Amino acid sequence: MRTYSLLLITLIGLAFLGCEDDNTTEQEDQQTFTPIIEGRKVYISGFYQDSTLDQMVACYWLDGIRVDLEYGAAEAITVQNGDVYVAGQWFDATGWNGEACYWINGIRYDLQGGGNPDVEVTGIAVDNGDVYVSGVRSDGSMFGTNACYWKNGVRTDLTGSNIDAMANSIGINNGDVYVTGWRIQNHASIACYWKNGNINNLHGTTYFGDAYDIDFKGDDFYIAGERGAASSDAWNACYWKNGNVNNVSRNSSFGNSWGATAFGIFLDGNDVYLAGYNAIANKFDIGCKWKNGNLHELSGSTANEQQTWLYDIAVANDVKITVGFYYTFIEDENDPLYYDSPIFACYYRNGQRVNLEESEWQVGEATGVFIE
Repeated sequence: MRTYSLLLITLIGLAFLGCEDDNTTEQEDQQTFTPIIEGRKVYISGFYQDSTLDQMVACYWLDGIRVDLEYGAAEAITVQNGDVYVAGQWFDATGWNGEACYWINGIRYDLQGGGNPDVEVTGIAVDNGDVYVSGVRSDGSMFGTNACYWKNGVRTDLTGSNIDAMANSIGINNGDVYVTGWRIQNHASIACYWKNGNINNLHGTTYFGDAYDIDFKGDDFYIAGERGAASSDAWNACYWKNGNVNNVSRNSSFGNSWGATAFGIFLDGNDVYLAGYNAIANKFDIGCKWKNGNLHELSGSTANEQQTWLYDIAVANDVKITVGFYYTFIEDENDPLYYDSPIFACYYRNGQRVNLEESEWQVGEATGVFIE
């Protein structure tokens, strides 16, 4: 789930020059659970950097224990038959050279054309031993952002130089390849998906929107995202079931909502879970989840000084795991961290926030979650 990392990468550049439980507000930070869910394994992809490092490190955490891959960023994760698949980018020690890639049990596989610095990886799926990775690349043209995906490292372009588009995630169901994202049409950003390479708009040009994560139940497909009227500055978190939109609540108990976005989606029986954020007027964004359209604000109690985004969600044994990041705004110019505000990779377990790294100064993000 990775287009969303652009905000954090911007914050990293500046540095160098969080009521789940369905009835509670945010709990105090806790130490890592071992295991996070009894009898299950929780894998979280992401990246981190602390004061001892010159570059970000791509990694994943298994039940809170970090497994380093190499310099870079891990954007998505899945596990099949005990094998761990992670999609992202690797960098060399200078930070200037690298390539889009995926790792299987820590072994790296570079993607065709992934050496272009304008290539970004956003999602990963595995089907019958084949590895699919979604992403975006720039070809230097006027409409330079082209949606694409790779199968076993070989790229398929979904759009050409005449369409500006982005691929946000990928999923395989009954042998069909689904890629979600957006495309520009008549100067409007249109949420869309591709099925076996054929594009399908999720709304018309009287709206703007974006389609993010995808999940399946039988023959039905569900896509998380956002949609707003082109005549308004407000936007709504939503999900589409087989192309039909379902808006979810953004009525906050912490103030007036400007808009909300759902990045992640997970289906658990008949329940639809979403993860994202709610943008509150005169406050920082609140990390939240939705269950069947009902809003649960996980970081509302800290929204006066902390911004939280949650990118992905998974559920097992009635335990909800959401992952993302938060940072604290520092007002005191004399504070040594004023120009280097730490950004913490974190997850929430049924309303309790857990930092994945604990150093005083760090930059990090948790990008995806998978429960085995």
